[in-house]
Amino acid sequence: MRNLSLLEYFRELESRTEPIYRFRAESIEEWKEWRTKLKEKLWKLLGELPDEKVPLNPEVLEEFEKGGIVIRKVIYDVEENFSVPAYLLLPGEVKGKLPAIVAFHGHGRGKVDVVGLVKNEVEYQVYIAKYNYDYAYKFARRGYVVLAPDGRTFGELSKDGVSCDWGFKMAILLGRTIVGLRVWDAMRSIDYLQSLPEVDSERIACIGLSWGGTWTAYTTALDDRVKVAVISGYFGSFRDMLIERSCCICQYIPQVRLYADFPDIVALIAPRPLLIEYGIRDPLYTYRVVLEEYEKLKKVYRLLGVEERLDIDIFEGGHQFSGRKAFDWINKWL
Repeated sequence: MRNLSLLEYFRELESRTEPIYRFRAESIEEWKEWRTKLKEKLWKLLGELPDEKVPLNPEVLEEFEKGGIVIRKVIYDVEENFSVPAYLLLPGEVKGKLPAIVAFHGHGRGKVDVVGLVKNEVEYQVYIAKYNYDYAYKFARRGYVVLAPDGRTFGELSKDGVSCDWGFKMAILLGRTIVGLRVWDAMRSIDYLQSLPEVDSERIACIGLSWGGTWTAYTTALDDRVKVAVISGYFGSFRDMLIERSCCICQYIPQVRLYADFPDIVALIAPRPLLIEYGIRDPLYTYRVVLEEYEKLKKVYRLLGVEERLDIDIFEGGHQFSGRKAFDWINKWL
């Protein structure tokens, strides 16, 4: 029987394509070898990245206060020809060095969403309340130094009308990927945090919702300086997330599924503490698949003897940040 369905074609192709670096380790030595090989391949899949780090040349552009939190708008260089703007949130009275968090935003207005910056109540309800989005501000209120950068194609980095779609195409044309460039910016953001006198450079966490969850996953998987992570609203298999559904093109890395499924990549975070948030009414993920893929993560943490460092918050909600476990989780491990 002839097939005219492209979706069925790719379903079948995916089903018979076994990832080369699917997690199969049964010993610590096998885990070490698997982790090294997958990380090396993932770096290559992310495309060309700068050969060396340029000086950050940080600058404070603005400073104001919100609810006892000092908020500085800062900018720093991440490449020779590119800079990233961010909001730095400082608790009112900083005594000694504090733990720090990089708070990644998802699709939306950029860094202003996770900081909760709005002009009126209508904007608050539309952009913040619906997603419980202002987790950067909430963590700062709990005593953390928090950095919330704009991701490329969002906020101030969407100049000239460059969208995820357009940015992805330009990046691919020149041997880069949007995921790779954003991860590079995240790593430079960690460099910036570690340069601050208020920050304990050994106590840094990452957290993010939706694309911010993706950003958190890849950054934490590749940068061991991140000591604990919360991935919210982005977890499952690549098939469920990116084949069964049409997702934003910025979520795609060419050829990645040939080498690893998403849980394999997230498993690179082990043995560091990881919390996953999933709302059972989130239309972007299938409940059954989330549970199945989470069991694969548990196998990794079990092998390493650190099952207590992995947890999941399955909550009655949709595509939004929960926070039901996240604040205590960060506090416990950071």
